[in-house]
Amino acid sequence: MNLQGQNQRRYDRFEVHLPTEVKDAHGSYSATLLDVSEGGAAVHFEGARYSNDKFVELHTAGYEVLQGRVVREFAGGIALEFDDEEERRRAREELAKFRAIVGGKRGF
Repeated sequence: MNLQGQNQRRYDRFEVHLPTEVKDAHGSYSATLLDVSEGGAAVHFEGARYSNDKFVELHTAGYEVLQGRVVREFAGGIALEFDDEEERRRAREELAKFRAIVGGKRGF
């Protein structure tokens, strides 16, 4: 079965493009939350240098803090996974707010 080119994501992602802060034990960095789903998020910021499995927090004005584990670094950002059931529950709740902003528009 060839799945190349098909979306293999477990959860729908929603484009949000909101200013956020990425925080870890060493400091905080201004960033843009590109998209979010129940299972994770993509975050853009200059100088992104995180190794896989590093835990970070996303602080976005008007939303609960989301904690995720870096699963990959891409040009200009990082992809996070919410791998804890409590974090996925929190993400589900926050998605209702994100959907209100984007009108239910799925990014991918």
